[in-house]
Amino acid sequence: MGVKNAISKTIAYAKRNGARAAFYAALERIKINSSDKYSYHELSDDILREQNQEYRLLAETGDAVRFSIVVPLFNTPEVYLKQMIASVVEQSYGNWELILADASQDPLEAAVSAANEDPRIKYYHLDKNAGISHNTNRGLEKATGDYVGLLDHDDILTPDALYEVSRVIKKSMQKNKLSRFIDCPIRLIYSNEDKFEDEKGVRKFFELHEKPSFNMDLLLSNNYICHFAVMRVDIIKRLKLRAKFDGAQDFDLFLRCCTEAALSMDMASSQIAHIDKVLYHWRCHRASTAANPASKTYAYEAGKAAIEDALNSNGIKGEVAELPHVGFYRVNYEPDILAARSDVACVGGKLVNRKGRIAGGIYNKGKTALFKNMPVSYSGGLQHRAVLTQDCYAVDIRSMAVDPSFTDIYKDVVGIDYTDTFSDPMLDTTALFTGMSEDEIIEKSIRFCEEVKKRGKRVVWDPQVVKKI
Repeated sequence: MGVKNAISKTIAYAKRNGARAAFYAALERIKINSSDKYSYHELSDDILREQNQEYRLLAETGDAVRFSIVVPLFNTPEVYLKQMIASVVEQSYGNWELILADASQDPLEAAVSAANEDPRIKYYHLDKNAGISHNTNRGLEKATGDYVGLLDHDDILTPDALYEVSRVIKKSMQKNKLSRFIDCPIRLIYSNEDKFEDEKGVRKFFELHEKPSFNMDLLLSNNYICHFAVMRVDIIKRLKLRAKFDGAQDFDLFLRCCTEAALSMDMASSQIAHIDKVLYHWRCHRASTAANPASKTYAYEAGKAAIEDALNSNGIKGEVAELPHVGFYRVNYEPDILAARSDVACVGGKLVNRKGRIAGGIYNKGKTALFKNMPVSYSGGLQHRAVLTQDCYAVDIRSMAVDPSFTDIYKDVVGIDYTDTFSDPMLDTTALFTGMSEDEIIEKSIRFCEEVKKRGKRVVWDPQVVKKI
């Protein structure tokens, strides 16, 4: 990314949030960079051949899902365009079409040539450049696949991307004993991603983004889904991209796709799948958003508007606030999250010890506290997970608010009457849990949250509520 860019980002952060916040943000960034040992390991030719053979056997039976990869083009540098196209052509899974919707004033010769060489590549020269959403929608109109993937004109897919996505779809089809892909319950599939840059012809990969399984509240905090995303064709053609959210058009699309499943249906996680592998390389060059988020501030304003629209569309009252790191947000529910969201039955806060480090508050299934011992002034890495509201496995009874319908269950599990320890962060909870050890408190917290989740409700962690223990 370069020292100059890093300095400019730090200065911009300081102007927005103050020198103290910028100091800790820079300190955390230095620590992350010094410990970053990530490198992308390319698959061997033998593995890719095996994948291709598996695809060919599937294709012979006529049971291979068809993908449409839609790419809006606009004055794309030829070298980037050729690399993007090559990354699709080199897929180990062959049942795809690449739709190039070109809004450049003059047709891009590399795109026209590629379409002439491979019949799976469909080139369309648009009559005008009407913006990213409109241009993409023009490409979507031409899609004939069962699922549609979105790819930026200067990024690249890993050669196993479509193979891995097809496996998820095939597994769901077999599990549900379905024969038509249009009936597959999975509406959205997304993968991990990383960033890359070309230095004298050599690709350098960095900043691995390992994403969680579907997390509704994390999505209301940030577009963590991003790339590579594939959506069932009937859904994406119905929803389309909306021009008023240009800059965050994909975020708006994901929000609408996910909220109509996850907020109108009980915990419809089976409709949204995550592939825990890097299938997408996001190009990082000086002018790109990947390298310098501040280069497209309008995109983050559009992201805020997209969240506001998602809330309004689902009848949820709340205001969206921007967090110190651009592109990250917080929903302040009115009057509170339990009253505003019928899908949430439990919310908890962050526990901090006397040394100013995170001591607990959010736990995984293995009873491990996430972000434990992290300085409270840190944000939690490149994706700032330690400061974002998010669904979680369990929160702590020492900082917990519960929906009234769950207070009897709370008493059965915890062994005492329910007390709201979340709303008043200054409340001393020592007397409430007298006689309970740290391990017992965590165990009871997890057991109660498990009961909440068994009943189809969400448990949410709100790290802006801090309780000192």
